[in-house]
Order: sequence, then C-alpha cells, then structure tokens
Amino acid sequence: MKVTRVQNLSKDTFLKDFLVANKPVIVTDAMKDFDRDKFTPDFLRSEFGDELVQVYDDLFNLQTVDTLATYLNKNFDRKPEDGRALEYMRWYTKLKDTDFFWSDAVFEKLKPYWNHPYFVPNDKLVVPYCQAGETKNITDHRYPYKGLFVSGKGSRTRLHRDPFRSNAMLCQFYGEKKMYLYHPNKVNEVMNGKEFVDLMNVDHKKFPKFKDIEADYEDVLLPGEIVLFPSGWFHDVTCVSDSISITWNFLHEEELDNLYEFIDQYPNDDQLEILRFFLKDKIGPDAPASEIKAFYESNMNNNFEFIDL
Repeated sequence: MKVTRVQNLSKDTFLKDFLVANKPVIVTDAMKDFDRDKFTPDFLRSEFGDELVQVYDDLFNLQTVDTLATYLNKNFDRKPEDGRALEYMRWYTKLKDTDFFWSDAVFEKLKPYWNHPYFVPNDKLVVPYCQAGETKNITDHRYPYKGLFVSGKGSRTRLHRDPFRSNAMLCQFYGEKKMYLYHPNKVNEVMNGKEFVDLMNVDHKKFPKFKDIEADYEDVLLPGEIVLFPSGWFHDVTCVSDSISITWNFLHEEELDNLYEFIDQYPNDDQLEILRFFLKDKIGPDAPASEIKAFYESNMNNNFEFIDL
C-alpha cells in the first residue's frame, strides 16, 4: 500500500489524523518555497566541500570521518560495476556534550534556503522541550537527530525504529528514496531481541515469523516531498538515486504517554543520553530515567488538554 499523500494540511489535522493517530503521511507542497538549488551536490561541494562529515554504514555505525567533497566524489555518480561497500553520510547537529564533527555551522549557513514546514507543530513539544507559549522552529533551534543526509545511489538505512518513540521527519531535496514501513505491532516479526530483520537478506531462523507479514506501506519518496515516520514505526529506506535530504526527530505533548512507556520499558537505554542533553538546563547530566520522567510529569501533565478524538 502507498503512503497517503496530502497537501494544504493544517497543523491541527496533522496532529490529530497522523501524529495522534500514529499514521505515516507524505506532504507534497510543504517544500515549494524552499530553495532546493542550494541542496544539490554541486552547491554543497562548492560551499562545504572541505568540511569534515560523518560517514556511516547501513545501521548507524560510524565508519569514518572524511571531507564532504571526498564523500561526494566517491559515492555520487557511481559506476554500476563498482563493488565497494555503500556508505551513508549522516551529518548531525550537536546532540550530546561531545566535541565532534557536528553540522551546526553548516545548518546556520543553509538557514535562509528552507524553513519550518507549515504543517508541523513548533510549540507544545516534549522533545525538544517547549515551555508554555514557546515555539521552536527547526531552522532556528536544535532538534534531536537533526541532520543533513547525503547518500549515493544504493545507500541504505536498514530497518529500524527511531529512539525513545520519537517521530522522524524527512525532507527530500534531491533524488528519490524507496521506503518500506511496518506497523509497531509487528515488533515480534521484525525484531529478535535488539536485532532488526534485514529485509534484503532475511535470516528465517532468527526471524521465523517474518514470512507471515508484509510491509504496511511501500513507496518512493520524491524530490520536494516530506514524509512522517510516526512513533514506533519500523522503516527501511534505500536511495533509488543519489540523494540529499534533511531529517529531525520530535515528540509532541499529545504523545507524552509514548515517552513514558519507553522510559518505563527501557530505563537504561543509551539514547536517553540525548534526552538529557536536550534537558541539560533542567536536569543533571547523569539523571536517571526516573528523573527524566518526573521532570515531564511535573512540567507538562497539568499544562495541556488532549485532543478530543
């Protein structure tokens, strides 16, 4: 089944029909005012070619740090017979208190060329945390896993779900991406402990139930489109062509129970470090999971009304 495609989507409808309903969606008109000419291989190479970037495998394992120009030269316009392992450039803004090759300065320079999508809430957020009356636009503020993805044809992000039940947005500036999405209720079919099934090389001994299911959605994300991967959804994404996109994660206060459920189930999960970073002026750097939850219970539970579904 194809992902629902919409345009002229209000924030309230997006919140009610997709975030709260936990349903993927592709919005086709939200990038029409973006300057997509500034998100091409040639422009990025000319402006940022000497910058050091993060290069990963297909499961978020850092492989190397190299210049953007080197990555593009090696991985874009590849010959079909080139048998090298495919690399994926995920260039994140700062998301933990570590000196690293973050992309914050680059995003600051790219800021005039895109904006916060009109349909995505920028207030009443759990992650990044918004106080009452505060707004946080993606172009002006840090968000978890905010990053520039540059990936050659055939590069892939294997099946996974995003940390601490967050939603992921992906803006496709250049090229196309093939997507497979599986509902959160298929966890027993697509996971074995902490391991995810490899859709392209299924180990049926480890994942015996996988043969009994199909992807809930299979689609191709086109240039100028934005997709929502909702909380808990498993997704596998392969670049049909050389590709450039921007991504970030967030949680709205209407989804606060998703975060509580995650914290209760995985109090020692290493990705909670990211939450601590985004709450570092509110809680201590070594705060246990219970303190993270207590912060939200104290500061958010009594400050909003749920949508009447």
